[in-house]
Amino acid sequence: MPFTSMSSTVPSLFFFIVIFNLSISAKSWPLSQDNKIQEQDKDPFVGFNIGTDLSDLPPPTELVKFLQTQKVNHIRLYDADPDMLKALAKTKIRVIISVPNNQLLAIGSSNSTAASWIGRNVVAYYPETLITAISVGDEVLTTVPSSAPLLLPAIQSLYNALVASNLHTQIKVSTPHAASIMLDTFPPSQAYFNQTWHSVMVPLLQFLSKTGSPLMMNLYPYYVYMQNKGVVPLDNCLFEPLTPAKEMVDPNTLLHYTNVLDAMVDAAYVSMKNLNVSDVVVLVTETGWPSQGDTKEPHATIDNADTYNSNLIKHVFDRTGTPLHPEMTP
Repeated sequence: MPFTSMSSTVPSLFFFIVIFNLSISAKSWPLSQDNKIQEQDKDPFVGFNIGTDLSDLPPPTELVKFLQTQKVNHIRLYDADPDMLKALAKTKIRVIISVPNNQLLAIGSSNSTAASWIGRNVVAYYPETLITAISVGDEVLTTVPSSAPLLLPAIQSLYNALVASNLHTQIKVSTPHAASIMLDTFPPSQAYFNQTWHSVMVPLLQFLSKTGSPLMMNLYPYYVYMQNKGVVPLDNCLFEPLTPAKEMVDPNTLLHYTNVLDAMVDAAYVSMKNLNVSDVVVLVTETGWPSQGDTKEPHATIDNADTYNSNLIKHVFDRTGTPLHPEMTP
């Protein structure tokens, strides 16, 4: 199902957003270049996801020029395409690169393969290309559950390779999850991770906490709307202004939710807290709204996609945070 993009000339781009704690302590001494990058990344932003295996993308140099023209400063690649990484050099665009699911077996079972991957896809380009994180696999637990045992070994092997290259403080390692790894997500105060995946999630969250890496989540309010027709109003999903009567209220915390995305983010925080983790931030690696669908999807329209994206951007830069974490800006 296609999701809307900022321009019809680049139809494969998707929004991603980041949620960071904005309570940054002031420093009186000059920051190093790496620290400057990390400090800037703590500001809220909206970026693009880019799949370079699609035939309708312009050449990397043209695509990078388009991103610069649109003042896009953050992107996530679904791979580590060498031509894109070369084109991004000296642009100051921050990049998350990815390990595709079909590479998990090789990397998760061989430290030398992981080291080679880091050398080939990170060391060869950094710091001219500002690689800020590595996303390992994509929705592995829900799309290729047979690969779940390989996920954490792959993440740890890549992290160890970053340590060996002295890049582990500049580049974070995590893995994007589907929202379906959480159950009972509304009210958010009742959310928890599916116990089927505790053997993976518990050590993964411990790793993220230890390394200061984010919990990556792909969150689509559209699917919440489709699965709960008549219960979740469309306006709540599209960030539209609501009367108090239409706001969703968590009966356990009495927190008011004016949009579904905030509720999904807070559900992730509660799910982590239920596993005794409270110092990992949520990074929304994918979100969006479909611009077209089949006959059973009348609300998958260009107008709704534009409304979602426009209101999402405004919500991010309003820095209002979520009801549970107003100090963090989605």
